[in-house]
Amino acid sequence: MNSVRLAPVDLHSIKLDVPLPFSLVDSRGILLAHKGFIFQTEKILEGLANRGSGFFVNFADRSDPQLRITERAYASQLQKSLRSQNPLGDLLKVQVSYANSLIEDADQKPLDWLDLIEGCNAMLHTRDINFFNRRLDSIASILSHQLSTNPDEALLALFYLSERNGRLYSATHGLLVCVICVLTATHVLRWSESDVDLLMRCALTMNIGMVDLQDDLTLQAGPLDMSQKFLIGEHTNLSVHILDMFGVEDKDWLTIVRLHHKTVQEPLQSAHVTDRLIGLINRADVFSAKCSSRRSREALHPALAMKSIYIDAQAKADPMGAAIIKTVGIYRPGSFVKLASGEVGLVIRRDANTTTPAVMVVLNRDGIAVVALSIRDTSDRKYAVISNVPSSMVKVTLNLERILELSRQKEYVAIPGWSLASVHGPANAQIEPTQ
Repeated sequence: MNSVRLAPVDLHSIKLDVPLPFSLVDSRGILLAHKGFIFQTEKILEGLANRGSGFFVNFADRSDPQLRITERAYASQLQKSLRSQNPLGDLLKVQVSYANSLIEDADQKPLDWLDLIEGCNAMLHTRDINFFNRRLDSIASILSHQLSTNPDEALLALFYLSERNGRLYSATHGLLVCVICVLTATHVLRWSESDVDLLMRCALTMNIGMVDLQDDLTLQAGPLDMSQKFLIGEHTNLSVHILDMFGVEDKDWLTIVRLHHKTVQEPLQSAHVTDRLIGLINRADVFSAKCSSRRSREALHPALAMKSIYIDAQAKADPMGAAIIKTVGIYRPGSFVKLASGEVGLVIRRDANTTTPAVMVVLNRDGIAVVALSIRDTSDRKYAVISNVPSSMVKVTLNLERILELSRQKEYVAIPGWSLASVHGPANAQIEPTQ
């Protein structure tokens, strides 16, 4: 079944005697009027809208460039509503506009990642069913747009904030796991739209039962007490209970959230979609947590974090973990590396070759913070990456907004797709780049 991601359409923005720029569906995703259809009278327009409880557009169809333009304009409106003083009221008012679908939003501002984290945090804390559903849909739309245009920015921002920002850990972690899963499923594993959509919703809501505890533990120096251990053990069941309260009836969604800590052996060999999605979320969850810093411990060395998901319990290469590493790169965005030049830099973009990312210099060869930031091409041997550098060893304060601005200066080039060499092969199947 095709994925369905609906957004309401402003009825009053639809023009008579003008071909529709996108298909219209009802509240269940059933087609009401195909792309190019012309409404000739208000009566026909309003009658069809009443039959479908309004008009909606399905953004799951990624093949239509006009629909992608429409989604960008819609995502921009949602982003603005996340910053409003009355977020629930504004989110309920956001609709797809016919006029906005006809042109690119030239004034669209770059995504404010701290705002998105705040919005995700509000979603995880609410107990209002309408707010939860609207906020989840808005975050999914914003992320989908970002990952289709510049996924490196998402990885850079969320990995960097996971290591350097102690606030709102649960929301940041959920967003990072979501981004890793969606990119891996889309570009490496080549999963269906419906699987990717389900992955996104599961990753964003898997820890809704322990949001406050996750945030507190990030700042806690001492050991867990008995009540904390109990809540950690029960948080998956509590998360499912909350989602059930919110009207989630998708059994796969609830199963994946309940079992996302389960280690599924050889999930790629399973015929069950839940096993495959649990396997990916579980490994992305572990990897993201190990890449994050807490008061009680520093972020794990990048090489050790990769090893934790690359080697399975039988000391064999784990294809699912390897797929994640291929996605984020040997030197992932947001991590620090040392160059052959003696400089230390921050990885800001991946490359088709995972060992040659784009790196922004932050320390010169004498270990002194640089004033003028510059990007090194590490495919040049004199600037080749020679090792990872733990974040804790780089004693500089960086401006994330400035970093992201610099990372956007070079036109984004999509990374060629990767595929598993034998998805149904042995557990130690290696991942190779497609030719």
